[in-house]
Amino acid sequence: MIKKIISKILLFLNLAIAFILLISIISPYINPNILWPISFLGLFFPIIILSILTLCIIWYKLKKKFFWYNILIILISTPYILRFFSVSDTEIKEDGVNIMSYNVRLFNKWNWINDNNIYEKIINLSVSEKIDIFCIQEYSNPNNDLIFPYKYSHIGIQKNREDWHMAIYSNYPQINKSTVKINDNEMNNICIFSDIIIKNDTIRVYNIHLASNFFNNKDFNKIKSVQKEKFKKGIISIVKKLKDSFVRRGNQVDEIKNHIEESPYPVIICGDFNDTPVSYAYQKLSDKKIDAFLESGNGIGATYIKFPLLRIDYILHDSRINSSEFKTHKNKLSDHRAISCKLIFN
Repeated sequence: MIKKIISKILLFLNLAIAFILLISIISPYINPNILWPISFLGLFFPIIILSILTLCIIWYKLKKKFFWYNILIILISTPYILRFFSVSDTEIKEDGVNIMSYNVRLFNKWNWINDNNIYEKIINLSVSEKIDIFCIQEYSNPNNDLIFPYKYSHIGIQKNREDWHMAIYSNYPQINKSTVKINDNEMNNICIFSDIIIKNDTIRVYNIHLASNFFNNKDFNKIKSVQKEKFKKGIISIVKKLKDSFVRRGNQVDEIKNHIEESPYPVIICGDFNDTPVSYAYQKLSDKKIDAFLESGNGIGATYIKFPLLRIDYILHDSRINSSEFKTHKNKLSDHRAISCKLIFN
């Protein structure tokens, strides 16, 4: 009797999670401005898959046919699962251009990390990796006292120099530098671009930082609280912030995508999307582009240090460009990991 009750509970749970999983793989195709709650499912896709896998193991041990139903659902989800890890032996020996994208978290401006040499270590990382183009998000250099070993630069300055913004440094000439307007406003902490001459080619490099979720310790402390009211307020606060960030990213992505479509040059997209590979932001920006991590990376590729499996930083490129030697760097110099690869122009 007890076994039957447990089986029914497991079956109900399985059906619910399977339904959520199938909806989650649709979420990347729906703009959050149309139906924002569905974006939650894409965000929690890794957790949903792990839940299905766990149930799969349970059904297998119980020798129930529902094991095969779960296998089928996992197979349907495989294209999205494969966006989270890569196994590649791609190595192109031709000379190329080394590019890095890094959310540097203001170079540890507020001492989140107990280290006074974060800026120097980040610069040393770019030098040791022989980086030719360096896209930086959450850049801060209000006193111009941070020196970068690059001849050319594009710094997206906000109204106040103290505000965090973005930068594109390069060893190659930047002949055109500008900002992508969002809702007719120049916001240099969302998307800037540079047209860069490399030998006989011109490419356009976009540096993107989509809307953050802006969680803080108070939010997490509330949901950890044993007090019902505090827990409830914490959940409501996080949901509201997620809703706002989903909607804002949807608007930002649409305008950036339209701008990219009009580029006269092959495009490279670098940045912190603040969203997983199962999201509207990734689906839209990676359309007709190649994900360098999937082409030449290895491993899980998680880039946000605070949460395992969370890949939210990307290097995407035009099909006229090949990528090789993609790296997700292990250095803990920010709350993100730096990513880099070698690009070869056909």
